[in-house]
Amino acid sequence: MRTLLFIGLFLMLSPGQALAHAWLKLKIATTEYAPYTSTDMEHNGYINHIISRAFLETGVIVEFTSMSWEDAIEAASSGEYDAVSYGNFVRSREDEFWHSDPISAENLVFYVNKSSGPKRWSSLSELKEYKMGVTEQYLYSDELADYIKNTSTTKTYESDNANLEALIEGETDIFPIDELTGWYLLQQNFSSGEREEVSLLEPRISTVTTHLLVPKGKGDDRLVLALFNKGLEQLTLQGEMKRFKQLLRDGFYQHPGEQINYDRR
Repeated sequence: MRTLLFIGLFLMLSPGQALAHAWLKLKIATTEYAPYTSTDMEHNGYINHIISRAFLETGVIVEFTSMSWEDAIEAASSGEYDAVSYGNFVRSREDEFWHSDPISAENLVFYVNKSSGPKRWSSLSELKEYKMGVTEQYLYSDELADYIKNTSTTKTYESDNANLEALIEGETDIFPIDELTGWYLLQQNFSSGEREEVSLLEPRISTVTTHLLVPKGKGDDRLVLALFNKGLEQLTLQGEMKRFKQLLRDGFYQHPGEQINYDRR
């Protein structure tokens, strides 16, 4: 009952007031997945900005620590961190993690090598003759995860950048990734000539929802989940979620020294 009274009090405070009177601090493991999550970006990226503000709505402050995806999942599972930012909804993860209410919905797509990749596709079974690059430890979607597990023509790389390099060099033919992240990495890390070697394949794989991942059975896991979901609801009612999305489109979160023109997408 005392905890519920605290929550009720902080829901009535503005974010600035809540920060000054925070009653709980959480540690969240995050990854470098620009422009959604990155320590080099404003507010640690778009998704992390939403996460920190949602918790602040309930008087909770958060501390992000950046690491690899594999380390983030392992550290949260062992109880070192209260949550992971962030993951797509994947059923196979539900045994170990709670998925929060959806933070956003993003397009999962294929980027392909223009010379060797397919021109169109309608089912995953059509892609078995192509070499698909995937990023180590990533779970993209339930359907795609099953395909990757049961297909011998997939090749694993340690990062999305390494996958894009392999795609450009023709080591692989096709690579699944969030549409905006793929575009952003190509703009940031590759030359115009290199970008000419790849194209976006239609149609998209799917639209996936993104979530805060809270390890089950660790600490106050249900309280952490409830606080975040309540704060997210408050941001939605206030119209803040639309504002965050507009900030993302305007390029607000990108590193000031590495400006990218989003209007040219």
